[in-house]
Amino acid sequence: MDNLLNCVQVALPVPVFHSFSYLLPEGTESEADYIGKRVLVPFGKRTLTGVVIDKSSSLTLSDTKFKLKHIIEILDDSPAFSASMLEFTKWMSEYYLAFHGETLKAALPQGLTPQSQIVVETCFIPSDNQLGEMKKRAPKRAALLDELLNHLGRVLTIGYLEKKLQTDSIAVQLDWLKKHDFIKINQFVENDSKPVIKQIANIDSKLLEDENILRSVFDSLDKSAPKQALLLGSIYVHLANDGDAPFVSDVLRETRTNRQALNGLISKNYINLSDKVYNRSAKSNDDEETLSTRDESKLPLTNEQQFCTDEIINAIDKSEYSPFLMHGITGSGKTLVYIHAIKHTINCGKSVLLMVPEISLTPQLIDRFQRIFPKRISVLHSRMSEGERLDSWRSIHSGESKFVIGARSAVFAPLKNLGLIIIDEEHEQSYKQEAPSPRYQGRDSAVMRAKIENCTIVLGSATPSMESMFNAKSGKYKLLEIRRRADGARLPIIKVVNTFEMLKTGQMMGAFSKELFNDIKDRVEKKEGTILFQNRRGYSVLIECADCATIPMCKNCSVSLTLHKRVNQLRCHYCGYVVPAIKSCSVCGGTKMKEVGSGTQRIEEELSDLLKKNNIEARISRMDMDTTRKRGSHRSILTSFAAGETDILVGTQMVAKGLDFERVTLVGALHADLQLFMPDFRASERTFQLITQVSGRSGRSASAPGEVIIQTNHPENSAISNAINNDYDKFYEAETKCRLDALFPPYSRFIYIEFSSKYEDKVIEHSDYFSKKLPKSNNYINVIGPNIPSIERLKGYYRRIIIVKSIKSKDPSGRYYKDILSKAIELYKTEKSTNLVYILVDIDSYSQI
Repeated sequence: MDNLLNCVQVALPVPVFHSFSYLLPEGTESEADYIGKRVLVPFGKRTLTGVVIDKSSSLTLSDTKFKLKHIIEILDDSPAFSASMLEFTKWMSEYYLAFHGETLKAALPQGLTPQSQIVVETCFIPSDNQLGEMKKRAPKRAALLDELLNHLGRVLTIGYLEKKLQTDSIAVQLDWLKKHDFIKINQFVENDSKPVIKQIANIDSKLLEDENILRSVFDSLDKSAPKQALLLGSIYVHLANDGDAPFVSDVLRETRTNRQALNGLISKNYINLSDKVYNRSAKSNDDEETLSTRDESKLPLTNEQQFCTDEIINAIDKSEYSPFLMHGITGSGKTLVYIHAIKHTINCGKSVLLMVPEISLTPQLIDRFQRIFPKRISVLHSRMSEGERLDSWRSIHSGESKFVIGARSAVFAPLKNLGLIIIDEEHEQSYKQEAPSPRYQGRDSAVMRAKIENCTIVLGSATPSMESMFNAKSGKYKLLEIRRRADGARLPIIKVVNTFEMLKTGQMMGAFSKELFNDIKDRVEKKEGTILFQNRRGYSVLIECADCATIPMCKNCSVSLTLHKRVNQLRCHYCGYVVPAIKSCSVCGGTKMKEVGSGTQRIEEELSDLLKKNNIEARISRMDMDTTRKRGSHRSILTSFAAGETDILVGTQMVAKGLDFERVTLVGALHADLQLFMPDFRASERTFQLITQVSGRSGRSASAPGEVIIQTNHPENSAISNAINNDYDKFYEAETKCRLDALFPPYSRFIYIEFSSKYEDKVIEHSDYFSKKLPKSNNYINVIGPNIPSIERLKGYYRRIIIVKSIKSKDPSGRYYKDILSKAIELYKTEKSTNLVYILVDIDSYSQI
């Protein structure tokens, strides 16, 4: 009788929908013990990190048609993925038509997915003549060799070289260079990242137990070894304040002492050292000025807040899947409801996940929670270093951290005993992952995770998405409402300025109406804060030749270049292409170049000039992608504004999110209808949300009433008029009627399929082929395309798109769309796929048509 083989199913980060069978190491008794663990396995010529997702049926040697490979190494002592997380990632992969291995990889920090790396090293330096001849005959090969010669003595990865040379593949060139002994190609497996270990310093227990002895030691050291006294005092203060022994590196830096003083204390048996895991993500705000002014958990709840809190807490106590949509107007105190619900959850021994749209843009929110839950929060977001993310993940996975705040990727946080998930500003578009795969919706994925974990989830917003409100009205979510502002504050007075009419009568001063400018002057004189919203960065939208109307275009994309005047550059905001700002037309040679449209840079410059002409001194800060690239820049800008060091804050939609400053009494939306006419069925919804949200930054204190001025050419538009009247219900009714007529979400799943290639004929051919593999429009789906998108060429690639609308009333589970798309993708990959054409499938897409 053949021996039974211990096999498991391993999901790998490769573009296939199935898993792979591997043999466990000899002597393994139970396959089930390995489910959820990371393993290092051979895959072709590579070595990859995979995750054991299931045990295989017992196989014998005679059952196998080919020899199964053994797992090289089991990387985890305990599973990296719980059973519920495996179920969640499987659901995400199936719903968003992603590969399970890629989804599991996305759920892990980068340092936990080691794989084999192929590196290239130069071993022969050609003469100038040889290199020159190669440039004539094989320019791509010569460019590769030239790049390698520029990095002599270093090993370079294939990925680095392909990115540097802006090419999809260098395989042919590498093969030739290797055969002719110009280079060596080696392969190695990355090491699995390990925790950082550092020394901590503890005071000897005999000193801590007897205050008289401790005082005597300090007196003696003050006279004989003052540096040792200083160091011992610092360690004592840390123990008293934090309850934990400090890291040696921290106290040496704080006291500006050295190892000699430390060794002196050790030799006298006053302190002892030990090792401890150092958490790089643990961030102390001691050296930073906090943006939180009070412990909000001590504030009294309004009746509406109390009702919402009670409903959520009752659901938490039941330990059942309970979804809520909390619709509270701006300034209504939704965060206070979150705080009480979080406190209750943690006191019950359960963990909490709070998701925010862009955590690096909301330092004020983090500070508010840090003040109430000091040293109990783990943060996850994209601006953290790889080491910080890794340490934060380990702290959460070990159960040490029970409260996580993070952006959309935090939906994968390995929290144990999850009791509450909160999605703040649930309407925000940034919850949608655009690239790479899986292209998931963080909010909707969190709802499914709550369902799998049997816990409570709260979606909060002043302007709920159409989809979430539709779910609430249809009974899928329980609707909670807060219709009054907290602390006795009132909604701001909103005024509309018709800029089209004002321009006719000479009431405009550049981008500013006289009414808005006079109000700004008034606030500067009163030392009150002003926020100005312009949802476009840069100086001008484009520049145009006054003689022949030529507009400088991006060489890689079908879009005009944006002027950035401070650095005298024209930039593409899609691919990053940059050229110096031109002074004359490249077509006719004309020197009159018009600056068309306004970005935040121009708004800042115009306002500064206007204020100076009126002899008014004001400090203006700008908050957009250009001014917030450096780490900590958001906090610096907001701290200055909160302290009154900045009078006016000019910014893009960054200033519309989560800012809560009592000193702000004026908000101006300069071109409120910029978003309104984009090729996007959500344009009206986005306009309504942005106007409502930015308006809500004004008048958040009862003692300082707020005012908002909306400048628009289209005051009659329903999105703008309803935002001005703060009438969400009326907007929702009108918008859902339009969506139903056109079969857009929430009545359908909007599926965006994009083909892209550097070759226009290829992208046309492949998109036509794929469309023929889809059924024609029927009761279940509506198929549109292939069509040319509004931006035909992007980052050097021609594009064609196919839109599929999956009708929810006919296909509520999505089984039909998953079946027809999966089959079409498999056929395409088998019969037509090539590395010259890329296909992207985005379920519940936010992409513009």
